[in-house]
Amino acid sequence: MTPLPFPTAAAIAATRQRLSQFSCLTTPPALSEADAAQVRADLSDFNDWSDYQTLGICAATLAEGQQALESFLKALGVSVSLDLPAREGAVYLKFNTLKGAWYLDDYSGPSRGVLITFHTSDPEVSDLSGTYGPFPFGLFLAC
Repeated sequence: MTPLPFPTAAAIAATRQRLSQFSCLTTPPALSEADAAQVRADLSDFNDWSDYQTLGICAATLAEGQQALESFLKALGVSVSLDLPAREGAVYLKFNTLKGAWYLDDYSGPSRGVLITFHTSDPEVSDLSGTYGPFPFGLFLAC
């Protein structure tokens, strides 16, 4: 497999600007199909350019959170089958793609959606590192 060329600083800055519009939201906005396609493309680019990702999901139910996590991981090229313990009520679910490790806990806050943190040790693309979202649970469900 041929390594991907490094993106330009301008490409990273433009993608960061588009993804940063979600920062500080409590819940993700409804997206048009065109906006959702752009977000999926931007997340895919950052995924390709980063070393690994951490996903954090605040959901009303475990089923909702697990479905979102699995669809996002599939879109990021990570195959995993999680056997999570039953839990009632809102949850916080975290997954680290480098370690394949997850964390699950109760959640009482108002936030909902999927946060993604991109991690890189490469100075050529260090500006992409950061946390983006919240994104809609179903962003990758139809893909």
